[in-house]
Amino acid sequence: MCAKGQLQSLVSRRGLELQGLLFKAAGPSHKGTIVHVHGSFGNFYSNKFISVMADVYSSSGYNLLSINTSAHDGIAEGYRFGEFEYIGGALADFGECVADIGGAVDFASRLGRRIILQGHSLGCDRILWFALQENSSLELILLAPCDSYRLQTNWRFPETVEEQIQRLRSDDRLEEFPLLPWSEYGIRQGADWIYSIPVSRRTLLSIMEGPAFRLLRLDEPFGFSLSGRCLAYIGGKDRLQTAPEAMFRHIGQRTADFTGLFIDSGDHMLGDNEHEISARIVEWLRKGEVEPK
Repeated sequence: MCAKGQLQSLVSRRGLELQGLLFKAAGPSHKGTIVHVHGSFGNFYSNKFISVMADVYSSSGYNLLSINTSAHDGIAEGYRFGEFEYIGGALADFGECVADIGGAVDFASRLGRRIILQGHSLGCDRILWFALQENSSLELILLAPCDSYRLQTNWRFPETVEEQIQRLRSDDRLEEFPLLPWSEYGIRQGADWIYSIPVSRRTLLSIMEGPAFRLLRLDEPFGFSLSGRCLAYIGGKDRLQTAPEAMFRHIGQRTADFTGLFIDSGDHMLGDNEHEISARIVEWLRKGEVEPK
C-alpha cells in the first residue's frame, strides 16, 4: 500500500498561512488524527519515515497530518494575514510554534475529536511546549527527543551557553535579520554528527532562552506536568542522545501515563526501523481508544 497525501492549507493562530499533507485513514471512518511536527530545518515531507508512517497509520485507521511550522526549512516566504514576510528555521521565533500547532489542531478538529500530537527531534520540544501552554491533555508521541542544552554545550565548548547568551545580548553590532557566524549553533556528536545550523541572533536567543533548552535538559530538570498519555521513542544508535534511561525517566516523571519505546538498532532518523516503530505506535494508540457510547 502507498498512502496518497492531499496538500492542505491551514492558518496558524497568529494568522500565518502554512501547508501540510493529509493522509486519510483507509475506509469510511477513522480512529483519530495524528498531527506530525517536524524538527529543526525540517518540513512536512522530507523525512523518509513520513511515507512509511502514512502507510501504517492510514491502513490502521488513523489520519496523518504532517505540517510545516513557521520554522520550516531555513529561510522561506510566508504570508501573515495576507502580508508577505520571511519565515523559516533560521528566522522564526521558537515560541511561535504554539500558534502553528494550534492552527493544525483547529484544522484536525474538523476531522474528528481524537487528536494526537507527534513531534520529531526539536519538534518534541514544540509539542511539549504547546501542551503546557494550552494546558492540553492531548496524547503525545515523541520521536528522538533530545537534550538541546547539552548539544549546544558540546558545540560551543569551552564557552558555556550562559556566556554565549550574554555575549549575543551585549553585542550591538549584531543585527536581527542577518545570519550569525556558522560557529554559533550546531551539532558536534562524534564523527557522524558535525554540522553548523544557520540562524539569526533573535531566533537563536529564542531557542536558548526558551523552552527548547529547559524542557528536556537532564542536568537541571525543569518542573512540568502533563495529564495526557505520552510515548517516547529513542534509538540505541542515536548519537544525539544521553542515556536513554535518563531521558525516559525524565519524561515519565512529568507525564501521567508514559510508555518508553527503545529500539536498539534505531537512530535519530529512525534508521531502517520505520515500520516496526510505526506498528508499535499503533499498538499504543489502540490501547488509548475509547469505545463510542
